[in-house]
Amino acid sequence: MQINITEKKANPFLKRMEIKGTVSFEGVTPSNVQLAGAIAKDVHAKEVSLVVMKHIYTKFSHREAKIEAVVYDTLEAKKLMEKNTKHMKKQAEEAAKKAPEAKTVPEAKKGGQ
Repeated sequence: MQINITEKKANPFLKRMEIKGTVSFEGVTPSNVQLAGAIAKDVHAKEVSLVVMKHIYTKFSHREAKIEAVVYDTLEAKKLMEKNTKHMKKQAEEAAKKAPEAKTVPEAKKGGQ
């Protein structure tokens, strides 16, 4: 997979960099996670989680796609601008449930000893 960034536009008001480019690949179209990792490495982002893939435009039977992504400066800026999808809400709820369970298990072990 080879990424060619054709346009980088800094947006200081939203604290992000808007990126457009093309990606050449073999086999199936790369996933959002794979492209986000490659873009983060290419633009020297602090974390892969700061990269948000907006679009991957492919044509049938072509091994090239146009991509659009944004790279945020901070996690707070990303949280302010990106909407929370159902999938993300579900992950947050599961993490919140696991956090209290992790705290209560050691307390139960202490009382039994």
